[in-house]
Amino acid sequence: MEQKIAILGLLFACFVWAITGVTFKIFTELGVSIAVILFAGIFFRFITVWFIADYKKVKHEWVKDKRELKFVILNGLFSLGTPVFFILAISHTTLSNAYFIAFTAPAWVLVGAVFFLGEKLTTKKILGLFLTMLGIFFISNPEKIFSIDAGIGFAFLAALSFSGDIITGRELKDYSYHTVALYSNAVQLLSLAIAIPFFFSIPSLDFNIFTLWPLAVLGLFRGVSSDIYYYALERLEASTVAIVSLAELFFGSILAYFIFSEIPMQNEFVGYILIFVSGLIIILRKSDIEDFEYLLHLRRKH
Repeated sequence: MEQKIAILGLLFACFVWAITGVTFKIFTELGVSIAVILFAGIFFRFITVWFIADYKKVKHEWVKDKRELKFVILNGLFSLGTPVFFILAISHTTLSNAYFIAFTAPAWVLVGAVFFLGEKLTTKKILGLFLTMLGIFFISNPEKIFSIDAGIGFAFLAALSFSGDIITGRELKDYSYHTVALYSNAVQLLSLAIAIPFFFSIPSLDFNIFTLWPLAVLGLFRGVSSDIYYYALERLEASTVAIVSLAELFFGSILAYFIFSEIPMQNEFVGYILIFVSGLIIILRKSDIEDFEYLLHLRRKH
């Protein structure tokens, strides 16, 4: 029963994340600063996570040691990097393209396993990697093979960041999901506050209040989704979480069609199918994703 609830909750979270992507695109097209979009969303998400933990009277868990602190910080940074790169991606390409490129994450986790963990390249793995690369090739537009598409590049970075988010999130499984969500959002908020003066233009304080409240509502829903996500990681196998998370691709594509009238070209649609199939091939292999903390050169203590 708990697994069914976790899956349904994860589907709800996927829908919220899909709406988030649509909202990001709407605000960027309206000229709203990336710093405002991110800071408002993360701030209200943090408040929501804190409220949920307080409401459920969750016992506060302190970070046990330096090794665990490294994972907390890394998880927060990866969680922040994913939306940053994603927003930059949708500023240069379609929402659907950004979504499908970002969801090539399983392939890059697999690549790390081969190079850093010494896993053998099986026929199944090679097929998954080949289909992933072929899918990216079609989405990038085969006629412009030698050109560099900024949107595809940023989406690829979002995929790498998303991979790190999953890996580090699983490594923090000894903590309650409320604690992980709270720490992760706190690190994101602090990191963004430090980074804004260096990497983003300082947002004006006179932006319309009607710009703030949708971001606040979105942040609240993302806070609930963040809590649900970590709950699912505790109740489900990592591979199951990855498979169910693919639902965000469909939600995002449907919303992109109805809101932005995005209709993929033939080559892009072929790329979507290839990436989806490759993701299933890679995810459904029986690998222990928990071993991937070695990619970060950190060891388990148990």
